[in-house]
Amino acid sequence: MIDEDVLQDDSVFRVGRVASVDGRRVKVSVDKLKNGSHLLYKGGVVRNVGVGGYVKIVKGFAEMIGKVDGEFVREDTPTGDYQRAVDPISRTLHVSLVGFLEGGRFQRGIRELPLLYNECFILDASEFQAVHQLAPPGVASIDLGTLATEPTQRVAVGIDAIFASHVGIFGNTGSGKSYTLAKLYHELLREFGDQPEFLARSQFVLIDFNGEYVDRPADSGEFATAVIADQSLKKCYSLSTKNDEGDSLPLPRSAVQDPTFWKVLLDATEKTQAPFLTRVLSSDYWDTLLDTPDQLTEVIADLVVRATKNTDPAMDRQTCVNFLEEIEICLGDAAPLALAALIEDLRMNLQFHSNAGTYFWPAKNMYANDPGWEGFLKPKVMAVELDVGDVTDIDLVRFKIVLQYYRDVISGFANREHVGPLIKRMQARVPSIKRLVRVADEDIAECPLTVVSLRDVNLDMRKVIPMLLCKHLYENKKDTDPSGDRHLNLIIDEAHNILSTQSSRESEAWRDYRLETFEEIVKEGRKFNVFLTIASQRPHDIAETIISQLHNYFLHRLVNNLDIHAVEKSVAYLDAVSFESLPILATGTCVLAGVSTQVPVVVNVGEVPVSAAPNSRTMSVVKAWRPEASAPLPL
Repeated sequence: MIDEDVLQDDSVFRVGRVASVDGRRVKVSVDKLKNGSHLLYKGGVVRNVGVGGYVKIVKGFAEMIGKVDGEFVREDTPTGDYQRAVDPISRTLHVSLVGFLEGGRFQRGIRELPLLYNECFILDASEFQAVHQLAPPGVASIDLGTLATEPTQRVAVGIDAIFASHVGIFGNTGSGKSYTLAKLYHELLREFGDQPEFLARSQFVLIDFNGEYVDRPADSGEFATAVIADQSLKKCYSLSTKNDEGDSLPLPRSAVQDPTFWKVLLDATEKTQAPFLTRVLSSDYWDTLLDTPDQLTEVIADLVVRATKNTDPAMDRQTCVNFLEEIEICLGDAAPLALAALIEDLRMNLQFHSNAGTYFWPAKNMYANDPGWEGFLKPKVMAVELDVGDVTDIDLVRFKIVLQYYRDVISGFANREHVGPLIKRMQARVPSIKRLVRVADEDIAECPLTVVSLRDVNLDMRKVIPMLLCKHLYENKKDTDPSGDRHLNLIIDEAHNILSTQSSRESEAWRDYRLETFEEIVKEGRKFNVFLTIASQRPHDIAETIISQLHNYFLHRLVNNLDIHAVEKSVAYLDAVSFESLPILATGTCVLAGVSTQVPVVVNVGEVPVSAAPNSRTMSVVKAWRPEASAPLPL
């Protein structure tokens, strides 16, 4: 017996038949009575099929789902004098197959293709919900928002599908990408913030270039006071190279003494400077001397004497003075006053005789090639008592680099032009790194969410610090947790600052090393339970390898053709309609595509509490210029 309700439903929801099949591209000829924009069904209104919508194609017991990419119409050509009193317009849909229904659940992929004249139907409510159900029943999920085309349909994303994956959030400034990032992690921490296992085994480290995720005082205006989460779940490091009032990142002594740390910090060249740093920091020669101050002073005195006896015309005539000045800088407050007096004495009295080609001391009328020169000069240096007990670890490493550099130059083992630029960069960057990093045994990510703000950090350190931090966390995770019991998620806002493929401020070798580090994380991190979340205005500037390895994409408004093309090349989940909608998406609306969703969906991101929203809102210039803006303008 045929169910009359089924027949009635089929008669209403049927829209036409398959007219042609070309792989997964299908053309559907629409019934002439279904050319309206809406259909009446049981006293209600049903939206008819259109571009961007979904249809069901029935082939026996198989139910295939397709997305409408486009449509065209043609007018029927009458034959003879006889004309039927029906709609003369024939409508054809261009449909791309995206999946199938099985047991009431939607599955992405193609199991079989339709046949000509298979019937095509509009999705009913349960089928529509199955296609747009991102998290299967019983799977832990968080609420993201609603469908842009159907505001009554809530969108919930599976927690495993999002947070156990690499995520990309892209969009022009003001499109809502920072808000989406805050929404994701706010909902996650709200859901799991009271779970002991989550607190003990999860680390989310957010690199914040513009200070958007740092809490502001309650009396600081319209800024958020608990961005993403409150202080019980979050710790903020507001770094600064402008003064000593900023926070500093705690790193273990092993990380600070690691040659890689200094190669990255000093932008060491691959052929000469990097091997030099490795040789210095891998040897225990200087460490032994640091424990015996008398022997250290004697080595320094010998180097000063040898510098004055060196007759190489290529050597800088101020080498011995520069050497002692570098030592004074390395020792900092621990430098004895006698060292400053010695430097001044050498600067005033040690001269170079051009005709004789040697140093001399006018007051003693003594030349460096005289037999008594060493007995005269060496005691002056040996009289200085050095104490490195209060010198910081960073300055001690710098001290060893300086000692080895001048030892190599004075001995003729190194070319000053090759290694000298490294010492110059060290002079410029070490004061900044001392403000940003401190040696401590405490865990840098002691809370589930750690925010590192680089808003007040200079340009050189804005690239170095994220690189050093992410590499340290990744390497430490691999070494201490090979089984992946803990979860580490590195979140980089404004990621084009650190993942850009083009930069005129750095060498090619340094750029390659920087990108290779993050490419390793995005390629291999999953094996160690390490994941990457990046947000950027310019996906075109980010390395293609990184974008292509992401699992989920939240695409806000993108206007630049290069950015859209970069996404198009990397995201295999998007259809033509979704791509064409990117330049016109409203603020707060994004296209979600990836492994977390069977089909791309356009989502209106839900609201975040005002106190938890990022400090990135567009300011009202009218309100700032005319506080009484609500009043009518004068005529």
